[in-house]
Amino acid sequence: MKTYAEIDVDLAPIVVLGCGHFFTAETLDGLVGMYTAYISNPEGRFTALADISATFAEKIPLCPDCKRPVRQYVTRRYNRIINRAVADESSKRFLVTGKNELKKVDIELEKLQEELAASHSDFSRSINMFHERRLKAIFENRVLARYADCDKLRRKIKDFRRRTSERYQPSHKLYEATIYALRKKKSDGLSEKLANLSLENTQKPVERDRRVTLAGEMALLKLDFITLDDKLGVLLALKSATSTQDFQWPGGSPHLLVKPFLKTCASFISSCGTEALPKLAVEATLYHARMAQLYQSCHSLDEADMARAIDFVADAKKNLERASLLCEQPFQHAEKLKEAVQEIIQLLERERYETVSPEEVAAIKRAMVTGPTGLATHSGHWYNCVNGHPFAIGECGMPMEEARCPECGAPIGGSNHRSVAGVTRAENMED
Repeated sequence: MKTYAEIDVDLAPIVVLGCGHFFTAETLDGLVGMYTAYISNPEGRFTALADISATFAEKIPLCPDCKRPVRQYVTRRYNRIINRAVADESSKRFLVTGKNELKKVDIELEKLQEELAASHSDFSRSINMFHERRLKAIFENRVLARYADCDKLRRKIKDFRRRTSERYQPSHKLYEATIYALRKKKSDGLSEKLANLSLENTQKPVERDRRVTLAGEMALLKLDFITLDDKLGVLLALKSATSTQDFQWPGGSPHLLVKPFLKTCASFISSCGTEALPKLAVEATLYHARMAQLYQSCHSLDEADMARAIDFVADAKKNLERASLLCEQPFQHAEKLKEAVQEIIQLLERERYETVSPEEVAAIKRAMVTGPTGLATHSGHWYNCVNGHPFAIGECGMPMEEARCPECGAPIGGSNHRSVAGVTRAENMED
């Protein structure tokens, strides 16, 4: 190790850290990972920015002597690396926190579905009695009370979606903070330099945090399906048991909610395609198709409604064909979801009035259940697949054999403890 007096600072510049320790730039550049964030020429000079949009940074750089973090803006040479590491650490916390909340929501959804199914027959009989006796107020109160827990859970999920919307995501917060800082700092000809920047060849970074938002939307779709499925079932039972034609459902017929639900499903499926999330797209397709089938099976549809039901089913069949192809990708539970797709395709091929047995419905529901609407954030080392989805596998570090991203099926690891092409180690996610 050389003393300061022995170093030619013109050939080996000195970098002073916020903690007071100083080193040559060459020493620190290697330790903090400058070569992962910048492109260098054969002489070792940094000439351009490296594309870091689809990878996770390593740990926040530390001083080699005292192990304190290298502070932002104190040592500006490493700001890009430090900012990236801090942002990725925030993204990890955002993902894990979102996953934990979604797990709780899934438990509530499952419990709610079981309770509605268990009380369906008794509830239909009890409110039919009130309807036949013209006790409208009691009838409406009973119906509203049945779905009070659904409304409560809907508010909870909507609050989750609000808190995980784009403006609250770590990447967006960093973007806003950067723009604010750039606008305030006018020195060093920065405004002129910014004006000369070209964005034509830049690529939009992968929004890792969008997966949390979409998972929240999926949870809301599940809730809306569970609620609407039960309402349509109760309505069908009541209309089958009464001869009156002036039946009024509180707040309007559930049939009016079918079209908006299907439209929401279609929009969600499109978003999943953009974000390379085939698993969520297939799940949403199943809910879309099941709702189209439920609407078609209603016995009280007039001619216009029947034509609409035929269109719904036609759209569902097209979506199911695409979903079947998506299931060829090796994402988590792909085989089970493909099973559900085939079951519903067969269901839609039946005649409208052909009875669907409870056993068949139960089989479809079992096939549609693929575990919590969560994210791959279990213990182990963190990586990014080629589509930019962070994931964690194993405690040993690199995977022992080739694995696949549980959300899109893209390669996420290789044999002999080596990653496949396009996969990066996200070490900062492991703390």
